[in-house]
Amino acid sequence: MFRGKGDDFVFRYMDYIYSVYEEKSFSRAAQKLHISQSSLSITIGRAEKEIGARIFNRGTTPISLTEFGMAYIESIKTIYGLKTDLEEHIRQMGAALRGRVAIGASSFFSTHLLTRTIQKFRSTYPHVKIELFDHIMPELEKKLDSEFIDFIVSNTKKTEDRYRNILLFPDYLYVMVVPALCPPTLSPRQSIAFDQIGREKKLRTKGIALDQFASVPFLLLHPGNNLRYSADSLLEEAGIHPPVILEVDETTTLYPMARAGLGATIVGSYVIRKLGKPGDALFFPLNGKAARRGTYLNILKNKRMTPVLQEFIKELRDYCAKEENRF
Repeated sequence: MFRGKGDDFVFRYMDYIYSVYEEKSFSRAAQKLHISQSSLSITIGRAEKEIGARIFNRGTTPISLTEFGMAYIESIKTIYGLKTDLEEHIRQMGAALRGRVAIGASSFFSTHLLTRTIQKFRSTYPHVKIELFDHIMPELEKKLDSEFIDFIVSNTKKTEDRYRNILLFPDYLYVMVVPALCPPTLSPRQSIAFDQIGREKKLRTKGIALDQFASVPFLLLHPGNNLRYSADSLLEEAGIHPPVILEVDETTTLYPMARAGLGATIVGSYVIRKLGKPGDALFFPLNGKAARRGTYLNILKNKRMTPVLQEFIKELRDYCAKEENRF
């Protein structure tokens, strides 16, 4: 008997299930989906538990479908067919949709978050002009306030009397440090495994006390960035002022420097996921309000929402939701 809690629970994980069916292997499906095999196995197990029926026979080689699994896969094929038909209809409609979407984001978000959304949107709506401005946040905020750009992607929840803040996904902060710089009071066992990054809410992970890093050298972003503001807040809350040996503009610079052992740093879960497993560096979860933030789409409250802008925002939110479901 089905035991799900929502109307969509039956097909919530269908892309993952279908990949395992196609590949006849958890390991090959995980490679195709760009996730770890353990994460995929957990997801499939969660799906079967929510549905209340086994989909795969794990005791056969290659893996095979149960009787219910065969019916489930046929249903997925029907959904994919309907989806293809609808996408073709939208594509034909999109040929007539015109306008402009102007976006502001950091270089990191431009590369790792917006690229696929822009690519897909352009293929659906070829006559829409998309402009992307990747500058430091203070410059982007000026462009937003002057209405030169439509919205910015940031980790800041702005004042709600002037802005709409659309949450794209949560972001959790960690101390990243190589074992050689790790305080002697901390054990590597207190760090969190790479494939568990960003899953605090599900795992109820306990954070470490940041005051143990009082004498450890730190690498931070320049002031004016939300991550720097959050890092300063966490250090202040811990009552420490560790030596800051280097400040940089981008997290894409910060991450490899911390990985090389130049110093410890504070970095978010989305950055960690996207930049990959950093050798032997350790990640320690943090406590405190500043360690829990979000990635937002900031838009002026009185902004006129054109059909083109609404469609792009929907595409971006759908992509972010799909990314979050991978973890």
